[in-house]
Amino acid sequence: MYNNKKALIICNGDPPQEKMLYKLWELCEFHVAADGGANLLHSLNLIPDAIVGDFDSLKPEVKKQFSNSILFHITEQNTNDADKAVRHCLQKGFTEINLIAADGARQDQFLSNLEILLKYSPKARLILWSQMERMEFILSSWKGNLPKGTTISLLPLFGGASRVETHGLEFNINNHDLLPGKSPSGVSNIVKSSPISITLQNGHILLVVQISENFLSNIFSN
Repeated sequence: MYNNKKALIICNGDPPQEKMLYKLWELCEFHVAADGGANLLHSLNLIPDAIVGDFDSLKPEVKKQFSNSILFHITEQNTNDADKAVRHCLQKGFTEINLIAADGARQDQFLSNLEILLKYSPKARLILWSQMERMEFILSSWKGNLPKGTTISLLPLFGGASRVETHGLEFNINNHDLLPGKSPSGVSNIVKSSPISITLQNGHILLVVQISENFLSNIFSN
């Protein structure tokens, strides 16, 4: 479904691991700061290709350091800055969009960013990176290589999924529904062998992969 045209969005949440940020920066060809995310980039001497948002979090002294040609001021308040940045990447034709620094102290904003992942997943592959996890919604199928022993969870957020099947996990799910508050639980499964495959008939599930050093060294192998 997706080609290899990758974008990176740096949000204004808790600063990510610098190693992770630099690796994603290197492997993505287009870099967008979602409003105050530009403050972090400026402190690291990184220049994005675009700064998108309502600019309520972008420090004035930082804003002055960037060319007006990369400033995209969007005043509407019906969506947050991450949403605006994702739309900018979609308009540019990017089919894989990675978000970093999208989590932090305010869990309402983090949950809102998860909703954005689901909202735009039919149009592109959206991946959210936290300090410890990589997250993306599965709409029909997913297949990839993960290091043996990696902990993953399949969470029925925002509705769940029916007839889920997995292969390559210690506790495979065999044609069961994953629904909020119902068994079986998709939390804390273990990779037994790769490649891992996950399919579902209807709905969607959130795939959460715990990040290890081994995993970080191969983050774009899938």
